Amino acid sequence: MTSAAVTPAGRVRDRLSIDLIRRRLPGGTLGRHMYLFELAGSADTVLAGLAAAGAEDGTVVLAEVGAHVRVAVLLRPDLPLRAAPAFAALAALALAEAVDAGAPASVEATLCARGADWVIVGAGADGVADPNAFAATFLDGLDRWCARYAAEGPAALLAAWRTRKRPSREEPSDARQ
Repeated sequence: MTSAAVTPAGRVRDRLSIDLIRRRLPGGTLGRHMYLFELAGSADTVLAGLAAAGAEDGTVVLAEVGAHVRVAVLLRPDLPLRAAPAFAALAALALAEAVDAGAPASVEATLCARGADWVIVGAGADGVADPNAFAATFLDGLDRWCARYAAEGPAALLAAWRTRKRPSREEPSDARQ
């Protein structure tokens, strides 16, 4: 059973739960090892320490402080280090899917850190109504985009980003005449 948290808007929601997140994941490669912290510091720093100590590809650190949720993912791609910036695009595409699925507009995707054979990508959000759905959607999307990148290369990411449906810049029509 998970405990509840109260959002800044006064709504009660479930807190992050590794069990609830795993139930929502379709069984990809990310999240086999997950750690959950309530910390004001950086989940990325915690994960960088785990990476330096030999943590496996796909290790996830989740952090929750108040209404802020952070997901950091360790990737150990079999690619040259110069390819690391592509993982920021992977994170952005996965985060865009999480926003499409109902995450708030106050979100961020980052390429957080990189070592000789690893990168950390992450996402954060404030005021998420369902932090477990946000984390699972981000992880599932990131897993799928990593697989697509491995199979098709960086051109697939660029094409996907260019074809994403974007909100119209037109003003809503005014019903008053």
